[in-house]
Amino acid sequence: MSLPFADLTYNPFAEFWFSDSHGRSRLIRPLRPRDADAFSFFLSHLTEKTRHLFEPHPLSWAAGQQLALEADPSECLRLVLIDTQLPQQPILGYLVLQMGLRDYEIERFDRYGIEYDPHLCVSLAPVIAEGWRAQGLGAPLLKQGLHLCRELGRQAVILMGGVQDNNRMAVRFYLRHGFHRLDSFEWPQGVLNDDMIRWL
Repeated sequence: MSLPFADLTYNPFAEFWFSDSHGRSRLIRPLRPRDADAFSFFLSHLTEKTRHLFEPHPLSWAAGQQLALEADPSECLRLVLIDTQLPQQPILGYLVLQMGLRDYEIERFDRYGIEYDPHLCVSLAPVIAEGWRAQGLGAPLLKQGLHLCRELGRQAVILMGGVQDNNRMAVRFYLRHGFHRLDSFEWPQGVLNDDMIRWL
C-alpha cells in the first residue's frame, strides 16, 4: 500500500490529468465536499435509460449532497471526472469503488471456484454523462480507478451488479481492459448479467 486511505481525498497522487479525444484537458480525482452541488446536478440529471444500467445508490440531489459531504474512501472511494475548462467545472463522469464485497456478492462469487479474498476485492460501477460518451473519457476513468485500487493493495475488482449481457459495447469495453467473464446470473427477473473480474 502506497498511502493511507485518509490521504486520498486531497492527495495529488490520487489525481490524474489527461486529454480527451478532442484534445481537451480533463481531471479525475476523488469526490470532495466542495463538489456537492456539481455532483448532485450530475446525479439528478442522469436519464432513465442510464439509470436502468447504473444505480449503485439513489441518484437524487439529496443523495449527491450526502455522499459528497460524508465521503469516506476507506469504505467507498468515489472518483469524479471534471471539465476544468468551464467556469462551473461540471462533472462529466463518476466511478464508484466499493471496498470489500457485500454478502450477496460473496455468495455469487463463491460459486465460481476461484481463490479470492472478498475483503481485498473492490466492487466497481462507472458512468459517463449523456452527451459526453464516445469522447475518450471512460477508459481513463476506469484505468485511474484500477491504478488506485492496485496502489491500495487490493487483489481484484469486480463489476457491481455485473454488466447486462445484452450491453455488448460495455462487455467488449471490460474485456478490452483486462476483465474476465466468469458466468451469468439473472437479476431482476428476465435480465441476464455477466459477472466479470479484473485481477490486480
